[in-house]
Amino acid sequence: MPREPPQSIQKPQDHITANTAYYGLCGPPHNPYFEWYSEPNGRVVLELEPEQVEVIGKPIPACESDPVSREKQQQNMAAFLGGMAQDLGLPPDRTICVGAATVSRPTQEGAARKRPHQMPLLTKELRKHLPPLGSQDGKGGKAVAYLKLFTPDSSWTWYATEFDGEDTFFGLVEGQEKELGYFSLAEISSVRGPMGLAIERDLHWTPKTLSEIAPELFTEGAQP
Repeated sequence: MPREPPQSIQKPQDHITANTAYYGLCGPPHNPYFEWYSEPNGRVVLELEPEQVEVIGKPIPACESDPVSREKQQQNMAAFLGGMAQDLGLPPDRTICVGAATVSRPTQEGAARKRPHQMPLLTKELRKHLPPLGSQDGKGGKAVAYLKLFTPDSSWTWYATEFDGEDTFFGLVEGQEKELGYFSLAEISSVRGPMGLAIERDLHWTPKTLSEIAPELFTEGAQP
């Protein structure tokens, strides 16, 4: 059992010095504090003295900063889990949110969320810029990749250097290892990662040479 704090204790530092239990964040008056989590230390709370803090601007009224009720938390979690189940293609009725004494089924709002539409992997503009199959033969690491596709929930990545105008790409594939080869637009469009997410196109990709992307494949003696 923790010792009762002496009457002389007034500040958090006094509790630390006296080695007494202190729960200043659990009830009024609330002292300002910073809170974070780290793997080595777990939950860390740095509590400040009021005189160490200067309030800039208009403080938020206490009634607006109060946490939501347990019931509301369970409703929010049920909606979140129901939406996640829908996104992953799981039956929503198999997803539950277990609270302290209740079990909440996913709400209609969460369960009714639609799977996000897959982005277009190949635009008309990219079709114009992608060279035809065979046109960069012999360039090695100087061949340019105009398109980057990737799995957002995995490490697979495809860099297209050539396209046949219909379905087949040639380029660099990063999966379990890096290698050059052919890959299919239709096949990639149907692939889902381990979390059920569709393949995406890197919207910020700028054309790069293969030697810039994977220089280790194009050094002397390397065999891509």
